[in-house]
Amino acid sequence: MAKETIVSLDIGSSKIVGLVAVVNNGSVEIEAAEHIEYEERVVEKGRVVDIYGCTEYIKRILTELEQQARRALPLVNISIGGGFVRGWTTFHTLNLETSRRKITEVDIENLLKNIRNENNIPQDAYILHLLPQEYIIDEETRVRKNPEGMFGSSIGAVVHVCIVQENPLRNIVECVKKTGSRVDKVYPHSWACAEALLSEEEKESGVLLIDIGKGTTDFLFYDESNLCGTYSIMTGGEHIDSDISKILEVSMETANEIKKQYGWCNYDTLVSENSPELTHQVEVRAIGSGAKKFVTVDEISKIVYDRISDTLARVTKKIEEDVDVWPRLGAGIVLTGGSSLLKGIKSCAENFFGRPVRIASPRNVMGLTSSYQQPFFSSVVGTLLLCKKDMENEDEPESDWIKKFNDKKQRIANRFKTIWNKW
Repeated sequence: MAKETIVSLDIGSSKIVGLVAVVNNGSVEIEAAEHIEYEERVVEKGRVVDIYGCTEYIKRILTELEQQARRALPLVNISIGGGFVRGWTTFHTLNLETSRRKITEVDIENLLKNIRNENNIPQDAYILHLLPQEYIIDEETRVRKNPEGMFGSSIGAVVHVCIVQENPLRNIVECVKKTGSRVDKVYPHSWACAEALLSEEEKESGVLLIDIGKGTTDFLFYDESNLCGTYSIMTGGEHIDSDISKILEVSMETANEIKKQYGWCNYDTLVSENSPELTHQVEVRAIGSGAKKFVTVDEISKIVYDRISDTLARVTKKIEEDVDVWPRLGAGIVLTGGSSLLKGIKSCAENFFGRPVRIASPRNVMGLTSSYQQPFFSSVVGTLLLCKKDMENEDEPESDWIKKFNDKKQRIANRFKTIWNKW
């Protein structure tokens, strides 16, 4: 693969992060990195609420990245969540008109066409990705590569269908366009985190990844190496701040500070242990009057615990709506995102799910400084890695059936881009 430049942006609810990497001979090296925290409200719960303000922040970060990389950056790749991304796995079978014959290219084309056409997509949404995961011959033989030429009486396919609501994504794309750059590839936020954090062994054993950000929580789960569900819900760390602010009558800024410093997610465990930590008093100032008052770690932690427990319950409910049997999750739970740094969240999640939990940060990427090896940078790193993987796949020789299928996916993407450009 020729030397290529990749740019990734993570346009979050509290900050915007950008990375520039060079891909050369299969390796990725970070050349530029920048992040800016918003000084005003431009993105809320993963959705643009100030298109001009968001555009200016994107312009600022791209300008800084171009100065560091010493070249123009006309194309960027983004990850999205914001509660407007949804993915599910579907299975379809095609019975062959003549049994016990070779499977042909046309058979596979017809099967994939049926899958694309038979999924009911809401009118305000588009297919963002169609991800074939495995094929099943005669309901028994499972293959992950092109089954053309194998013998069978029927062929089935497991495909992950990921859709995105049109308008929220168009707003993000428009902000990038106004800076003079263009969005090249778009990935679900949770896919990017998974690419940066999960091993193939974890995917095979079954794993649930949860990225708890400021305004949204994005999650997915794998079983037997198949991506089974992609989700994004509009709840995150900012909701804890809001609860603390309302209940303890302090500013949102103070609420965020005491949440991080004094809030324990495993409050129930500390209560059962009669932990003296909970009796510690914290001085705060009342909102409005500025009068001094004291609150206890117990009061702060109970609020944090209640909201984190609610978030994990929502994750569980979303998954249970899709599956009849709870995933086996042999590799447990992986937490990432800014809120994964809250005190006691590992213990809280282990008690909630009854599975082992680890807190994950991006690692082992050449040129990625220690300051960016943090859970809240997982998505922007993973976006680079996903883009690299797609570039490598594009360089591989394609069989005719893969080429036609990818051509159809590209036509869907081109129609999407035409709508963006006309808007």
